[in-house]
Amino acid sequence: MGLVRGLGYYFLMRYQVVIFDLDGTLRESEPHFMDALRGCLADYGITVDGFEWRLTERWVHRYWAQSPELLQDVAEVGDEGVWTRFICRLMEHAGHMADWEEAEKFAAYVREQYQPRSRVKAGVCETLEALKERVQMGVLSNRMNSFDAELAELGIDGYFDFTVAAGEVGIWKPQPGIFRAALARAGGVSPEEALYVGDNYYADIVGANEAGLDAILLDDRHVFTDVMCTRVERMDEVLLLLDGKRAGSPRHR
Repeated sequence: MGLVRGLGYYFLMRYQVVIFDLDGTLRESEPHFMDALRGCLADYGITVDGFEWRLTERWVHRYWAQSPELLQDVAEVGDEGVWTRFICRLMEHAGHMADWEEAEKFAAYVREQYQPRSRVKAGVCETLEALKERVQMGVLSNRMNSFDAELAELGIDGYFDFTVAAGEVGIWKPQPGIFRAALARAGGVSPEEALYVGDNYYADIVGANEAGLDAILLDDRHVFTDVMCTRVERMDEVLLLLDGKRAGSPRHR
């Protein structure tokens, strides 16, 4: 695919760095956590229809994007209790009111049942290969610790010039400061020269835009079909956008 021509030339020459989210963007779990969680709820006799489950999945994205609920839960029950409080809230969203004891039992059941495999998402390697000689690339994640070893296990570490784990810098998406930290590691690139790609509208797109970066939402699970941003359903569509072969622009804010 020829990236440097037409509209693609304009977009690609405009960006000095492309930064990717990790979980749900570059890598995925098989089975997906939300699919496994829905199955565990069904085992408990709690069924949720497709539309309601999509709304629940959207809420999960918002919760972990430093939402007021998450910050309240951390303040009230600490890091150790957040998982159980999250399960309480999730079961409520699924239409089932659970007390702390029941939520703890269900949380333990989920941990026991959920044994995922980690893999690179479809289209990622092709996208990274096409971009590697043209722009800097980095990975920015809300992980607590460095994930460089995991990138190596996935076989994609060689594509990236830098990584940023939120826990290492003490700033979390969607706070603009963490995106600025990534730009600093890219050598002081300006926000206008950076593109961010992520799968969580609340953490990735809102945060990147507030920091002044253009952003593309990877929404392969169709959770954010109605949001106002540049949205793709496959990673290779990022290349199509940059190549001018697909309508849309990462500059949609």
